[in-house]
Amino acid sequence: MTEVESKPTVDWDPRTPDALENQQAVADQMRERCPVAYSDYFQWSLFKHEDIVAICRDPETFSNGFSTLEQIEAEEQAGRNVGIPLVLDPPVHTRYRSMMTPYFSMPRMKAFEPRSREIAVRLLEPLLQAGMGDAVEIYADPYPVQSLCALIGWNADDWRQIKQWTTDSERGVVRRDQALLDRVHGEWNAYILAVVQQRRMQPQEDITSWLLQQDKKETPLNDAKLTSILQLLLHAGHGTTAASIGICIYHLARDRLLQDRLRADPSAIPRAVEEILRWDGPLVAMRRIAKKDVEIRNRKIRAGEVIQMMYLAADRDPDVFPNADQLDIDRKPNRHLIWGTGIHTCLGMLLAKLELRVALEELLARTRGFHLEPGAQIRRLRYPGNSPRTLPLVIE
Repeated sequence: MTEVESKPTVDWDPRTPDALENQQAVADQMRERCPVAYSDYFQWSLFKHEDIVAICRDPETFSNGFSTLEQIEAEEQAGRNVGIPLVLDPPVHTRYRSMMTPYFSMPRMKAFEPRSREIAVRLLEPLLQAGMGDAVEIYADPYPVQSLCALIGWNADDWRQIKQWTTDSERGVVRRDQALLDRVHGEWNAYILAVVQQRRMQPQEDITSWLLQQDKKETPLNDAKLTSILQLLLHAGHGTTAASIGICIYHLARDRLLQDRLRADPSAIPRAVEEILRWDGPLVAMRRIAKKDVEIRNRKIRAGEVIQMMYLAADRDPDVFPNADQLDIDRKPNRHLIWGTGIHTCLGMLLAKLELRVALEELLARTRGFHLEPGAQIRRLRYPGNSPRTLPLVIE
């Protein structure tokens, strides 16, 4: 059988204008119409909650990328960033993940909360003083990256450059532009290495200095691995949180009753956040690679083929969430996949939860109400994102 003859049937095109402009609606449609779908751009896409959970919990069959130190070092020698620990499989993933987990513990996050809250209050003040403004530009975008910089001990004034590198990196992945990726990673790595060298000479109480103390035989941390870890932290550690804050503010601005309920009972903010993000997720998909031939819902997926786990669809799966297309902050249980599941559950989950809670606590506590500017046209980011680009907010 020839390659052309053996190619799976194309079920959809995620790059059409409709799919890009209406990502949630199209994801919902595909979940019902073709839950295991093939496209030329993504290869395989899975839309059902059950299937995605099964993949996340089976790293023996579905890979994130690399499972040995030798594979990582071969990538380093070729000048490529690996993305430690996100793109690692056991057993090497276990070592690096275990090494990093203590830094994102609940006690550390509790100790960090006052500093993070100070940043939120400072950034929110201009919006409150003006009585109006773009809540994405003024608040949702800068807060998580500045908070993260404070946690890892870096200069918060560099947040715009870090944000730009993040945006350019995502653009390079989507466009499959290797020249852009090489440029961005080269600039970013040089920036990170300069900080690493400073910490070697003058250690501080931050994650960079802490990582320099973790270099061990079973989990070596040369410059390439350090830049890989720190670049991933800077990228993944703020982008999705910023998007999530924007999504939450957007829905609160359109629902005065929910605003008032959360002002009256701030303890409900965390579960409101998780339900809003289940209903309107910040991240379209995450990928895996099949290690061997598998069959899912009568579709044959071959070893080496890419699988996109479509979180937007899974978190509105009516087989898991009764009245899945309705927002219900009292939903119990709420088995969403906002933080992932399995061995790659979000490393920075506790930090993200802290920042989301603080961002909304401060906005709600310091306002009597807020709404979107009348007539505002809200456009959204496209894959891999799904959050409002701007939020013209009016403070009441």
